[in-house]
Amino acid sequence: MLNRNHFKRSYKVVVLLLMVFASINFLGFAVAPKEVSVVADGRTINLSTRALTVKGVLEEAGIVLQDADGYELVNKSKLEDGAQIEVIRAMPVKVWKTGRTTEYSIGRKTVREVLNALDVNYQDCKVYPALSSDVTPGMTINLMDKESEVVTRKEAIPYSVELKNNDNLPRGRRTVLSPGKTGEALVTTRIVSIGDHQFNREVCREVITNPVAEVVEVGTGANMLETSRGFVRYKQVRQMEATAYTLAEGSGTGLTSIGIVPYHGIIAVDPDVIPYGTKVYIPGYGFAMAGDCGGAIIGNRIDLFMDSYSDAIQWGRRSVNMYILE
Repeated sequence: MLNRNHFKRSYKVVVLLLMVFASINFLGFAVAPKEVSVVADGRTINLSTRALTVKGVLEEAGIVLQDADGYELVNKSKLEDGAQIEVIRAMPVKVWKTGRTTEYSIGRKTVREVLNALDVNYQDCKVYPALSSDVTPGMTINLMDKESEVVTRKEAIPYSVELKNNDNLPRGRRTVLSPGKTGEALVTTRIVSIGDHQFNREVCREVITNPVAEVVEVGTGANMLETSRGFVRYKQVRQMEATAYTLAEGSGTGLTSIGIVPYHGIIAVDPDVIPYGTKVYIPGYGFAMAGDCGGAIIGNRIDLFMDSYSDAIQWGRRSVNMYILE
């Protein structure tokens, strides 16, 4: 009898020890540290935690949640080793239903999650964007009746023109430095029929390609003249009567009145009207310098040196605008 009682007591002790051991193992497993990561506010925080809830993990990570913020487990169905928690900050979202738009601030990832969190019934509605679409700040979620139509089309985005002033171009002259390019957008429109009337409302506009501005150079320079060498600035323009001359064989010293050998670009002037050394531009002749004179060259008359007799004859006598350069 004593042995039997002793055996029973020993058996109870063993069972109790086993239960205690199992409890210790269970508790040890329950509070075993987990390696998790938290993605919030553009940064990732890796930590080892014994927290049993997602909110506990966020508290350990120093993440403060506002009332409208949300979070979700990205890669696991429950909080366990290797889990990643993504914090979704509240963002402005609009919900359009039965002709009325309501604004909310909520942190959820998809359209479905937003509607569920707001307890908005969408079972008998056509939802746009789709329930699986990611939510973006400022998005309008449209809940339409089943008969409403949603049309998506491409639309051109006009480019702007950027003007750049250039004092080295004549006033009003425009030069395109780089051409503009039209952008393209994907526009979604909701068509609602009420009786015999249809009402269109743009619900979404997604930019596919941004337009490129055209850059135009605008001349702001005064007294500018376009020549074969580009634009030059002049300080005065005078109307002159122009003839032409060349050196005849055996005539004179072969030097101009300022002592240089004449060449195409030397003109004879009345030095009392046009001082020697004055640089000018004459359309049809080109750039020139006052460097000679003549007995018949008086007042508003000039004589242009030519390289050949035939060139001089071809020029003849004509009225020209002479631009006195700066």
